[in-house]
Order: sequence, then C-alpha cells, then structure tokens
Amino acid sequence: MSFDLYLQVFENGHASGVAPEIIRATFGQYLVEVEEDFWQVQYEVDESSDLFLQTVPGDASLIHSISIHRPCRDIRLWEAVWRLLKMSGTIFYFPGCSAPLARDPMASAAMPVDMRQSLGDPVVVHSALEIFESFESI
Repeated sequence: MSFDLYLQVFENGHASGVAPEIIRATFGQYLVEVEEDFWQVQYEVDESSDLFLQTVPGDASLIHSISIHRPCRDIRLWEAVWRLLKMSGTIFYFPGCSAPLARDPMASAAMPVDMRQSLGDPVVVHSALEIFESFESI
C-alpha cells in the first residue's frame, strides 16, 4: 500500500531524536541500509517497507523523524514501532488518524504547541496490535 506513517521524537516543544544505533537494534536483522537517510525493513519477499530518516535540525547524529512508506502488514513492523514509542516524547501518526499515538502519557507536553493544536493530544496505546488496528481502521 502506498501510504506514509510518521514517528517523531520531541522534548520540551522542540525536535529531539534518537541515536541511529537504537533504530538499527529495534529493526534488527530485517533492516537494510540503502542510503544514509533511506533504509528498508524486509521481513518476507512481499512484506517490506521503506524508511526515510530525518535528523534533528542542528544535530545530524540523532534521528528526529522516521517516515514509513508502504507499511507492510507484518506484525514485526508494528512491534518495532511499539518499541520505538517507548522512548519519552515519541509520537506516531498518519493521514486520517484521529489523534497521534504514544506510549508515553506525557508525550503531549513534549510536542510543539502548533503540532498539538493541529493533530490533537496523543492517545496512549498499549500494544503493537493496537497500533496496527488503528492504522487498519482508516
């Protein structure tokens, strides 16, 4: 499916980030680094997704945003997103969602005010399956 999902990290209303090593460890053996800012996860022949990475403005050593293009249905992708959402200030959203998703109950306070006004306060999710089902429901 040609569709984009977004995972972003914030702190005190500003872009924050995560070390690329954490992302590598989260996706594990399924990750293929095609270019510095373009990675892929390949679970099965017909179950893969593209990852586009954006660094924190002013700090190229940290990843601020992951855009997941063509999200596959493989639960391992959603489990990886679930693990990344464990980080403080991390949110997940996509076109058509009713609100961003987060595991951190304080994620709303970490977001920029204008983004919170536009997308709404994050809804706390409790499992990878819940994330997948929210995406599947649109």
